Amino acid sequence: MLSYVSSTRKKSCRDCVKSKRRCDLGYPCCKRCFTKGLNCVYPNASVNEAEEVVVRLTTPDILPLANDEATAVEVGSGGSYQLPRPAPGIDPHLLQSSDSSSPESVQDDSHYDPHQYRSLEVPPIYDQLLGQLHDISHLSEGQIRASIKRLRSFIPQLAYLGSTPFMHAAQYSNWQPSAYQDSCSLSALYLIRTPDTTPILRKSIDAKVSSLVASSSGWTLAEHLAAVQALIIYQIIRLFDADLGLQQLAEKQDKHLLEVWSAHLWKRYFNEKQTFPSCHDSWAFEESLRRTVLLSVFLRGIWNCVRSGGYCDQVHILARLPLTRDFSLWQSDVGEWNRKAEGTMYAKSLMAYLDFTAGWKNGATTDHLTEWEKLLIIACRGKEDPALLNI
Repeated sequence: MLSYVSSTRKKSCRDCVKSKRRCDLGYPCCKRCFTKGLNCVYPNASVNEAEEVVVRLTTPDILPLANDEATAVEVGSGGSYQLPRPAPGIDPHLLQSSDSSSPESVQDDSHYDPHQYRSLEVPPIYDQLLGQLHDISHLSEGQIRASIKRLRSFIPQLAYLGSTPFMHAAQYSNWQPSAYQDSCSLSALYLIRTPDTTPILRKSIDAKVSSLVASSSGWTLAEHLAAVQALIIYQIIRLFDADLGLQQLAEKQDKHLLEVWSAHLWKRYFNEKQTFPSCHDSWAFEESLRRTVLLSVFLRGIWNCVRSGGYCDQVHILARLPLTRDFSLWQSDVGEWNRKAEGTMYAKSLMAYLDFTAGWKNGATTDHLTEWEKLLIIACRGKEDPALLNI
């Protein structure tokens, strides 16, 4: 689960103390209160402490697996692949993980169903947090269209520039895995497709996804990231272009491949230490990974909006995923990045997606927003601030 922890808050919340349970000190609510729908109150905390809060990263619950049994996944026309049990070193219960700062895990009855708050009585905790999430979980048609337009813009960006708002230019400057090269090639093929080349595009995407599946057991962390990024590109192409006739297959792979691979990637990020030639290269990789995981969830949420009349079933996850506070670092060259970052502490300053959107003022100028910020703010605030839909 992704949450906050404040260096100024040392005492457990009142409900955890009363129940004699270990509190993870999450803000604005701990994990136990969040999953049980309890009113989380800290004895010495207030909303005004938000400025002192920093993001603590632990495994987010982005994959609703009940067990580690093998799952059959369709990977191409007429073919299927049996997803293996997680490899050694990957927690088979990564979606039921306990917080790293707490040795005691939440009991099994604490499983949170994101669909519950659509029909059940609203528990007290929603007044603090999920009330906000409920307001932004239903997107207007304009928000959906604008979000899809921005997602589809990643295809020409990758074809022409070799990078996107979730693939940093430095990530593949010296090393290019086949997954990255294939996604660049198929993006270019998609842009110049004709009725004669469309069947080639369909079969090529099928073949590349099958190749990713076949090689998945031996991925390094960097290869794993490249594979998820490539699959996101293929999903954008297939889900949002009905003329290709690949939406049904892409929808299955959205659930059984992209969701699984993204969750495993996020878990590996915390468990496997990486070394890089410079602080900038390290930050570029980590930021690309954070953005990739967030976009994976975002993409599934937008597709659910398309299928369900505007309801985004991923808001409760997206709200807690981390963003780098200074978005301009992404576009800075190494020299400028070093000056802004002041070592690495500034560059590692994070905030949650929900906090980013909560700080937006309707009618504010959008000239300073990066492409990544525009995508994120439109989906959350486009209903309240319709001018965002035209940026």
